[in-house]
Amino acid sequence: MRPAVSLFVPLLLAGALGAPPAAGAAPPKVAVLNFSTVGLTSNWYGAFEPGVALSDLVTDQMVNSGKFDMLDRKNLDATLNEHHLQASGEVDPATAISAGRLVGARYLISGNILQLDHTGSSGAAVGSAIGGIAGGLIGGVRNDRVTLKVAVRVVDAQTGRIVQSFSDEKTESATSLTGGGYSGWTAGSYGNQQFLSSSMGHLINDEAMAIATHLDPAKFTAGPPPLSLSGHVIDVDGRSIIINLGASKGVTVGSYFDVVKVKQIRDPDSGKMLTVNENVGKIEIMQVNADTAVGRVVSGTIVRGQAVTSE
Repeated sequence: MRPAVSLFVPLLLAGALGAPPAAGAAPPKVAVLNFSTVGLTSNWYGAFEPGVALSDLVTDQMVNSGKFDMLDRKNLDATLNEHHLQASGEVDPATAISAGRLVGARYLISGNILQLDHTGSSGAAVGSAIGGIAGGLIGGVRNDRVTLKVAVRVVDAQTGRIVQSFSDEKTESATSLTGGGYSGWTAGSYGNQQFLSSSMGHLINDEAMAIATHLDPAKFTAGPPPLSLSGHVIDVDGRSIIINLGASKGVTVGSYFDVVKVKQIRDPDSGKMLTVNENVGKIEIMQVNADTAVGRVVSGTIVRGQAVTSE
């Protein structure tokens, strides 16, 4: 039987994940969303939720690394459910920005389990081929082989920009005593000895460690500096404001623009005409096209032709 592996191994994590941030550097505030299992062709693992388990264990690994300021996933789920916001898998920019604001995270870790196949079984409990989880209830000694493939994304919750993306695939084989199946293990019970000794337990635990190793806080803050953009309001439709700036200029969903009134005032000392920009309102971008963007009025009264500048 393959020996059990602890889910919390501080010395191993210190070597695998590297040193914590330098003194004085605030670690990025991160939340791990539930990994999606939508699209899998079977649920041979029964009531067990591999996406939730993987998300929980990735969070544990990141906490132990000391490189991230992690949000508690129980509070995260409660907050998102309260606001009827379903955030899992490959979230779109608008959803990522809304979720980030609700939970107070700067970065969101999202992912999809692309493959989770029970690719082999041999031994006394071959009845698993007959009844899925029921096969694990027959008893005896069984050799299981399970393959897991995951795609992971890190999204900046302020801009909706993907700052890191990667995929990983693992196959685990383990010989273990059967009799409990996989369906009995739910969130919070990953320390169960049967789970740790099973091929599923090894697989998800090893994949969580691999994901945490790939996550690089240096990449989270990497990228071009914020652009200073200037344009004009080209149409007003109720409280929807259309500006002549879009994705081609770097506008992103969730960004804010000040609406300004441009004044020309003569300087009594020099006699020169001076330009003064007076803020008269603010808009939040809700939809971005190639050369235009649609925003909602946050404050002020906005009319066509007024100038806009990015914050």
